[in-house]
Amino acid sequence: MELFEIQRLDELYRGLFERSREKILRGGKGDEYLAFPDTDTRMSLSLLIRIKPHVSGRIAEYLEELKAVEPDLYYYPEKDFHITVMDILRGIPNRPIPENIAGYAACAKKCAEEIGPFRIRFDGLTMNDNVVMVKGYYEEALETFRRHFRQRLRENGLSLEERYETYSAHISVVRIPVRLTRPERFVERIADKNYFGEMEVSSFELTFHNWYDSKKKLLAEIVLGVC
Repeated sequence: MELFEIQRLDELYRGLFERSREKILRGGKGDEYLAFPDTDTRMSLSLLIRIKPHVSGRIAEYLEELKAVEPDLYYYPEKDFHITVMDILRGIPNRPIPENIAGYAACAKKCAEEIGPFRIRFDGLTMNDNVVMVKGYYEEALETFRRHFRQRLRENGLSLEERYETYSAHISVVRIPVRLTRPERFVERIADKNYFGEMEVSSFELTFHNWYDSKKKLLAEIVLGVC
């Protein structure tokens, strides 16, 4: 498995951890939306990768260990684990599914024809502000797709509202809605060496979902390497 720019990804994940360490040790920054989930109506359009059971099961087992340290956090259910390939239309309150969804699906399918299945390795954890993430390392096909998809959206006059240009392949697994009670122990566990396996990616999901993926609607399956 030849990983894509592994050094750059390592620097990204390490930088997130180091910049967040002191904030987390002071108890963390609470996620205000998790305090009132019923009033959070933000919805977005995204391309996602779902996590295969042999990987997601290992992650779920480790989250049980984190729960023993900090039980009052928001731990993503295994069914909601995902990697964001691209945030297409950002999450805003009461956003409807766009009427031109067929155009987005067509662009994604065309770009998917240009790459084949690829692999992602999941090795360790990092954190940022109020979220804990599993670190993903991927093959070049994912970055090729992202680059071509951005270009095709522009060529077809379709909006792209990325908050930032997505580069990583992380899985958000924990959100911090309240101040941590054992922050030092929590940070120690995040820094532990944990290998969760690797998997082949053969398709993406075009999904309309909320910030935590607890509410979602699959709009199209994008199969890689299929004309």
